[in-house]
Amino acid sequence: MRGLAGSLSFMPLPELVEFLGRRAVTGSLTCERGAVRKTVYLRDGNAVGAASTDPREFLGQLLINFGHIDEEQLAKAFRTQQETRIRLGKVLAMVGLVQPRVLRESLSIKIRETLLDVFRWESGVFRVDEEPPAAIEDELAVSVPLPDILKEAEFRATAWDAFLSQFPSSGATLIVDESRIPASAGEGTIDGKLLMLAASGRTIDEIGLALHATEFHLYQRLYAMARQGVVTAADIEIIEDAAPEDAEQVSAVLEESARLLAEGRPAEAELAAARALGAAPSSDDARKALSAAREALGASLRASLDRRAIPVVRLSSGEISGLGLDASQKYLLSRCDGRRALGQIAQVAPLDELEVLKAFRGFVEQGVVELRAV
Repeated sequence: MRGLAGSLSFMPLPELVEFLGRRAVTGSLTCERGAVRKTVYLRDGNAVGAASTDPREFLGQLLINFGHIDEEQLAKAFRTQQETRIRLGKVLAMVGLVQPRVLRESLSIKIRETLLDVFRWESGVFRVDEEPPAAIEDELAVSVPLPDILKEAEFRATAWDAFLSQFPSSGATLIVDESRIPASAGEGTIDGKLLMLAASGRTIDEIGLALHATEFHLYQRLYAMARQGVVTAADIEIIEDAAPEDAEQVSAVLEESARLLAEGRPAEAELAAARALGAAPSSDDARKALSAAREALGASLRASLDRRAIPVVRLSSGEISGLGLDASQKYLLSRCDGRRALGQIAQVAPLDELEVLKAFRGFVEQGVVELRAV
């Protein structure tokens, strides 16, 4: 197994997962695409843990999505975790917020979601390492056989075809037929919250962020409602992607990114590196350039933005609606209630921390938000 690495375009993930399961591999499988990195830890061909840079796959986000805790409870659990250095799941069990059985189920879902999402990637790279994962011998230990994940991936491929036939664009709003809303979709339920957000004109992307939902679970709910005639997608114009750049252009963009980074302009360097990686997803040079730019940009933003400050919105809702904000920006502004610190918002948001800090820097520069020191 030593040195097993390559491109997912040459060794498709289904073949790789089947191979690792059949060989009962112990170690880890890491897959990367753009700024997203996912690692699944393996023991004897079973997935026993997972890590992801996609916040939607964090344990806390999954627990919010399924209604086990809310944002305030997650924020308190994070504070306890920072004080005690104990794993988040164990903190939640210790304080009685979530039962161990529910945590085990959620950790199993976390493992599955981390790897299942990669089956939808059209490009990316992988690496298999032989270092055994740390043993977890407590009531929260879980183990998911790789063949089970592979079977679920086959089912989901068919399910996604059905989902996207009903909802081809995540930027679409939804039309709700209130006469068909089932009694089970009450105000306090997940489906009830989804329908309330849809009725208020939120896009599918915005609904996913508000619910802290993974893509699959969001679309699964939407599709079930569409089959019942409760929701339909509003028409939206789909814009064609730009033509890909050739190798020579990619090299020039990477040189530009390096120059911008050396000049102390990490935000522009990140944009250039992301453009290069989008054109050449398997390029190690592009991936390293993006990582270096994001690291420098993150350091710059953390130094300039006080995470203890309270973000206060300075514009009216009418003024904000005219700014053309995207789904994530609207979500972040909805969390500015005059009580939550910037650091708390970043911690519980279903978004990458760097994206949160970038958004708030933009808010401050545009006069949308004021950061008030405490």
